[in-house]
Amino acid sequence: MSNYRVVVTGNNQSNQSQIISSAPIKVDNYFQYQPGFSVEVFWRTSAKTQVGGVFKNPEVGQSTILPEVAGTSAMIVTFPSAKEDNTPEAVDLDKLIQETFTRLPGLAETFEPEPPGYHLTNTIDYVLVLEGTVNLQLDQDSQALNVGDIVVQNGTRHAWVNNSGKPVRLLVIMVGAERTEA
Repeated sequence: MSNYRVVVTGNNQSNQSQIISSAPIKVDNYFQYQPGFSVEVFWRTSAKTQVGGVFKNPEVGQSTILPEVAGTSAMIVTFPSAKEDNTPEAVDLDKLIQETFTRLPGLAETFEPEPPGYHLTNTIDYVLVLEGTVNLQLDQDSQALNVGDIVVQNGTRHAWVNNSGKPVRLLVIMVGAERTEA
């Protein structure tokens, strides 16, 4: 799988654009109790983030990876294949749940117990398939997605299922939105 990095630009004291930072994105920080799965949040903004002037790192609360309304969270998510046989025979479900809540605060609470993986967030998600093939599961539809496909996920209940036999990697940019009741 490929290497990724985040390059951040901003203005200096003379109001000249420059590269502020360039760093690799650690996409192989796999969950211990869900081998092959990783989520690496590499950039976040709040609704109050401003551009122009001298660059300042966005100040964003750390209690959740979900963005507030008008905030953003950018991440790379890796899903192992459900067909892979490298999963330990017995998974400690309590430790898996605890690890998920620790590493994905705010998002973990949105996951439904059945069917596995389904969740609903108050976000608009822009999802780009970087590597592999994945199925987007919705209440009424399913869509196979390949490298280069882009999904605009409008706050709907969904799940990602990887039955390809190989890992899949997604770039996910979440934008916090207000939910209206139907």
